[in-house]
Amino acid sequence: MKIRSKLILNYSILSIILLILFSVIVILSYVKYRQYNFNIRLHNRAESSANFLLNKNAIDSSMLRFIDRNIITTLDELQITIYNQNHNLIYTNLLPSQQIKYNISKTSDSTFKWLFDFGLRNISFDYSKNGQKYFIEASAVDSYGLNELKNLLYIIIYVLVFSLIIIIFFGFYNAIWSLKPFKKIINELEAIDPSLIKTRISQHGNDEISQLAMAFNNLLDRIEQAFESEKSFISNASHELRTPVTSILGQVEVALNKMRSEEEYMTILQSVYEDTTQMGTIINGFLDLAEANITFNQLLKNPVRIDELIFSVVEDFEKREPGYNIAVEFSSELENDTQLEYISNNRLLYLMFSNLIDNACKYSDDKKAIVKIKVMPSVIIVSIIDHGIGIPKEDLTNIFKPLFRSSNTSGKKGHGLGLAIVKRIADLHNISIDIKSELNIGTTVIVYIKKT
Repeated sequence: MKIRSKLILNYSILSIILLILFSVIVILSYVKYRQYNFNIRLHNRAESSANFLLNKNAIDSSMLRFIDRNIITTLDELQITIYNQNHNLIYTNLLPSQQIKYNISKTSDSTFKWLFDFGLRNISFDYSKNGQKYFIEASAVDSYGLNELKNLLYIIIYVLVFSLIIIIFFGFYNAIWSLKPFKKIINELEAIDPSLIKTRISQHGNDEISQLAMAFNNLLDRIEQAFESEKSFISNASHELRTPVTSILGQVEVALNKMRSEEEYMTILQSVYEDTTQMGTIINGFLDLAEANITFNQLLKNPVRIDELIFSVVEDFEKREPGYNIAVEFSSELENDTQLEYISNNRLLYLMFSNLIDNACKYSDDKKAIVKIKVMPSVIIVSIIDHGIGIPKEDLTNIFKPLFRSSNTSGKKGHGLGLAIVKRIADLHNISIDIKSELNIGTTVIVYIKKT
């Protein structure tokens, strides 16, 4: 069932239930009032007859019977019977032939009984006059109340039928009108294709539909960014790989043109080796970036001590890059060893700090980097400081993009993959990274590791 049909059906059912409930309340309230009003009228009428009969200037029973049977009243088939304190009959407006026929008992005062029972209703009560106690029974048919009840029922039925027609019509119109913006969003989404990826859904107001359109637009922004990033990545990757491949092919072709000396072959092989190493570095960077793109739940995780991890990175650089000068400092005292523990993937976290420290040394003339570790109750802060060439302000927003390199790094080796890998690993581990840099003064990378 479509949402439009559900809206119409639910709206109609709810409205009809409310109308029926309201109608039942009105009818029951009227019946309750009718019951009270009838008893009062019957009681007053019977008491008036008793006053006529028992007054000092009383009229005789035959005259009172004549009055009771002929007076115009809203009480049909009125019956009044009066007993003395010894329960002896002293008056009734019934003829002798009717007294047996109308020998009735007291009926229930239930509201529902009054709703469905249209016969005689009777009451009985005590009455005192001139120091004497009497018992009065009175009964009648409430034709007036019944006619009013019928009229009320007709009115309610007409209102229900008319309201039902209005409710269905308005429900249908309301469903179409309410879903119209959704239909517009669907049409606009269907009109978007890869060639029109910059197209966005129109937004009006600040209601839930506008929020939905905004959510779609935000999604389209991320998709566009992903497309642009992929396009840029493919373009840059093709360029980065084409250069060493072209160089290798050219050198091999030169080597195959004619016989050469051993020294020439060694020179060519050395150049091919360097180009192949460069291409291997790029490919390994792509593989590391792909590995960093898995979800955190897919990672093998275990407690890792951040200081031990950084020391292992430093030891590795001392072997591979003896020219690097890396100092590790602690900015706060440790109360226990567990303060530096963090649940993470050891290899990826090692790769992240390795790239950051490598960049700090590589882009500094003195090849020096300072790593400061500070422990706080809920976060571990690692600052990596260098006094190198710095990063231009206009490049700070792009440095985490794959294969992007700052404008002042043309003379340095690199392929623009390191920081992209760092950013992805940080996001994967819910780690925040802040970079502060000034040209020709240096760069400070601050890593905030939130402990869970």
